[in-house]
Amino acid sequence: MTDRSDQLIRRASVAVSAGLALMVVATAGYIVWPQIASKMGVRAAAAPAPYVAGQTVDVPAAWYADAPHTLILFARASCAACEKAQPFLKEIVGHMSGHGTVVMAHPAGADEADRQFASGIGVTNDQVMVATPGLRVRATPTLVLVDRQGRIVDAWEGAGKIDTRLAIRAAIDALPR
Repeated sequence: MTDRSDQLIRRASVAVSAGLALMVVATAGYIVWPQIASKMGVRAAAAPAPYVAGQTVDVPAAWYADAPHTLILFARASCAACEKAQPFLKEIVGHMSGHGTVVMAHPAGADEADRQFASGIGVTNDQVMVATPGLRVRATPTLVLVDRQGRIVDAWEGAGKIDTRLAIRAAIDALPR
């Protein structure tokens, strides 16, 4: 063989060896880490449970007590799915008029981009709220429909699928005016 061939073979063998070593370390970490973590008392964070009809939502009564129904919307300007769903969210905010009100909740308060997003879908600044610690979402956008007592009527995660959109419209249409 030539020197060039020897160099290529050595480089390939080093690359393969490094790849295998990385796979061994990653696999060992994957297998061993749960045991180490449990001995240290570290537990993986549990995913928040979905909102279920009939439960009460942990928000200030001012969010829902003044309207027969309130749609709590979790969305962010920085969320690609929220941006894509923006025309639909605007439609839903308009669809809620006569049935109740809409509140947009943010975990740490809304920044200027979030306020512009809210304004773009028809949610005014006084309807943009800081989410309480009891609120939890698994995905954005999430919409939670509550009655005057704070009981969940229905909830939806995401707004991209047509069946979800139809279900949201139908739930709002079923509300008394």
